[in-house]
Amino acid sequence: MKFGQNLLACGRSHGACGPGRKQYGMARKVDTTHHIRAIPPALDAMKTMGFAPQDCLQGTDLRLSDLGRPGADIDFTLEQEFQFHRNLLALSDNPMLGLLLGKSYLLESYGLLGYAFMSAPTLRHALIVLRNYGPLTFTLFQVNFLSEGNKGTLRLSPDIPVPDDLLQYYVDRDLTAAVNGGRGALRVPLEPRHIQVMHGTQRLRNTYERHFGCSISFSAECSELQLDASLLDVPMPLGDSETSATCQQQCRLLLARMRAGSTFVDKVRGLILARPGYFPDIDYVAERLNMTSRTLRRRLSAEDSSYQDILAEVRYELAREYLATSTLPMEEISTLLGYSAPGNFSNAFKRWHGCSPRAFRQVSR
Repeated sequence: MKFGQNLLACGRSHGACGPGRKQYGMARKVDTTHHIRAIPPALDAMKTMGFAPQDCLQGTDLRLSDLGRPGADIDFTLEQEFQFHRNLLALSDNPMLGLLLGKSYLLESYGLLGYAFMSAPTLRHALIVLRNYGPLTFTLFQVNFLSEGNKGTLRLSPDIPVPDDLLQYYVDRDLTAAVNGGRGALRVPLEPRHIQVMHGTQRLRNTYERHFGCSISFSAECSELQLDASLLDVPMPLGDSETSATCQQQCRLLLARMRAGSTFVDKVRGLILARPGYFPDIDYVAERLNMTSRTLRRRLSAEDSSYQDILAEVRYELAREYLATSTLPMEEISTLLGYSAPGNFSNAFKRWHGCSPRAFRQVSR
């Protein structure tokens, strides 16, 4: 499948300009083994409540020593994750446990994604980062961010099936983590205007409204954190567009590595993304893959692709993210994408998306 076909065949529309082109996207099915990094904060919180880590890990086939190893070295399944969280609920005998544990997840807990969020120039940009890299969070829900009129909405929609006995826990944990993370990243208080949840615990409305400090709707089709739009353009204390752009490129590499059923094209894409601001030629990539450039071309052709197609896809992905989630000038974006002049970048973007980079940036905010 060639570059232009890729853009039209998969992903999500990103902006109102352009002739209906689609975003080149990652495969929807992703590896969730990185969720093992969500266990230590929960264990620490449970320990402060008097529960032993060994009891929390009962039946998961995990040891404390496993949690200090890189996630890529450990097989961690959804069944293990579900068992862990069921243990916590059983030990605490508290159906509201998600509200407590959600406070344990600081932005730093999410690694590169957290740093990309914190270094975004505004909360609006930070939430777009969260939308773009939702699979790098610990949620089992699909993450989206919408800005409509005087309201901004972080939406968590059904995605990976969540067992009924864990739905309330996951919803409560993830919404609390989102509110807590936003409060930790801003100089001004983050006060939700409304929250809706997917579970039906109306009898505890007062508890939820005290916890979140706003009105609550229950039994919704998706969970939402709704904010006043005035908060979206508040500068972030640690905002640094170049740092955020670099972190996002590394997040893109992590997503590429997480894709299920990695293909040869995915390996090439990962090598192109490996060094922020550097786009290797085909000879360099071929050498890293222990083959000649001729063999590399033949292997890519067998997957209906080419090195130039993949390079263009990567640049297009990064260009959209830099334009939508940073305030970097066009000259810096052009340099980050490996172009010798802003005009060359502008012409390439028009070919990819059908409008200029500046027009795209205007409709993406």
